[in-house]
Amino acid sequence: MLVLDEPLFRALMDGTMPFHEVMNAFGIRVTIANLPPAVYGFTYVSKKGNYHLALNGNINYETQCKVFIHEIKHIINDIPKEGYIIGLDMQHQTFEIEADKVAESCSRYNAKVG
Repeated sequence: MLVLDEPLFRALMDGTMPFHEVMNAFGIRVTIANLPPAVYGFTYVSKKGNYHLALNGNINYETQCKVFIHEIKHIINDIPKEGYIIGLDMQHQTFEIEADKVAESCSRYNAKVG
């Protein structure tokens, strides 16, 4: 998957920089929030151009990791193209299915190397 070759993914996967430094370098703010059970996470762009990624603090760590990668895929590929907030009820859209595939690929990769 091409998105895995992006500099952001490479920086996250190679482990040479601490997580918070990678996020700051790419203008991404990550928050663990008390979200409703049906909302695992979401991403938006602020007026200042920073990305904000919120993860549900009420789901398990493995799911949070998958949701994080899913949302990062949106930051890299989808939000720059769409120009608007992606709705919560769009799980059957192509870009949502692709983001799930990227998250699953990363999850399998981490299971092999971890």
